[in-house]
Parts: sequence; C-alpha cells; structure tokens
Amino acid sequence: MPGPPAAARECTQARLTYMLGCIDMTLAELSLGCYIYATMTSFDGGYLEFLNETVPALDLTQQSHRKSLLNFLNRWMCRIKEDDFDVAAAQLADWYQIIKGKLFPTTTGLLALTDSDLDMVEEAFEDLAARPCCTGKTFASVPTAKVLFALRPNALIPWDNAMFKHFQLKGSAASYRQHLLWAKERLKYLSGECTKRGFALDDLPIKIERPRSTLPKLIDEYLWVTVTNKFQPKELIERWEKWSSP
Repeated sequence: MPGPPAAARECTQARLTYMLGCIDMTLAELSLGCYIYATMTSFDGGYLEFLNETVPALDLTQQSHRKSLLNFLNRWMCRIKEDDFDVAAAQLADWYQIIKGKLFPTTTGLLALTDSDLDMVEEAFEDLAARPCCTGKTFASVPTAKVLFALRPNALIPWDNAMFKHFQLKGSAASYRQHLLWAKERLKYLSGECTKRGFALDDLPIKIERPRSTLPKLIDEYLWVTVTNKFQPKELIERWEKWSSP
C-alpha cells in the first residue's frame, strides 16, 4: 500500500514534533504519575474486573465479553445507557466481524506497529466511532479509543477529551494515529532510559509496581494525572530534590 503524499507526511511530522514538545516524561515522572493514578482513583478496580471477566483476552464474538466491555467503558466514564446495551453490543459484534481478520496479534506491542498496522487501526477507529452506541449517540472518539485499547492493550492507548485537546488534536481517526505515534516515540525514549538503568522496557510495569498495566496504559495513566487533572510530577520531584540537598 503506498504511503501518504509528501505534503501529508510533512504535516504529520510537524504535528508529531509539536506533540513531543508538549510533554516531557522521565522515568521518575512516569513512576510518580502512575503511583498517584493508582492511589487516588478507583479506575483500577473496574479495569481489573474487566480483565478477570475476559481472560485470556477480550473476544467480541462472545456476548458476555461484549457486556463486560460495555460495563468497563462506563466505569471509565463513557456513560453508555444500560438500556441501550443491546444496541451497542450488536454494533460491536458487527464491527468486530469486519476488523478481526485484519488485527495484529494481541502480543504485538506499540513499538512493533507498522504503517500497515496503523492504517488498519485508523480504519477501525473511523468505522466504530460513527456507529450508534445508544439513542442519539455514537461511539465517538473517546469510547472508540478505549475499545481499541481493550482489544489490543499492548499496542493501543485510550484517551479522553482533555488529552487530545491538549495536543490540539480533533479526536478523529487520523489524530488517534498521531497520538499513537507520539506514544511510540515516548516509549523509545523510555526504553533507552531503562537500558541505562540495567533493565528492559518490558520490565517497567513491574519496576514501578504496576504489573497489570501495559506500557501504553502506563502512558495513559501519566496523561490522566498530568493533562486531565493538571498535576505536574516534575515540579514535585524538583521540590523534593531541592529540600533533600544539604
């Protein structure tokens, strides 16, 4: 499949450069952000319950898994009316039949995604976002990203309105691709930082005591703390370092 035209590639690179300048993320900052997320929210409970109900992985051909996914989305603030769960579940089943043969394996990580994989993600995002999930409401950008994350948690990342607006994105399928490219670049940086400290990037969730969180989810947790809730771990770390100096 041919790539995008030169002008589009230039625009994409310019947007990525802008996004990379929006947020720094050191290992210490990520660790503190994820610690705050874990201790100050109830989101882990809903996520772990969802994981336990869909072992070994989410399978949208199963009715029980579709219901678990919808409950999980609501625990993560998507507000899909329970009376409309049948409508949403039917749309999820139909959508999944279309995309399941194109999906990369569940073990594939974000760093391994190819341009073809990203093309598929963009196509899947656009399709689901336009589908109705309840009366007068489509899945739209935020629930769609969370569905994609639930399907491929090692590679795809959830987001919320505050996050994509922070990066001056529009919440479209193309902007979700940009968000993934940004997260991919951040993981590359973190991988180098992990190597300097004698461990592999894949060990990071255990190192920071978030063993059930995938690498994309760690980034989402950090963004939820720093962007959605405007807490800055960097400032706190710098203050502690100053106070600890003799």
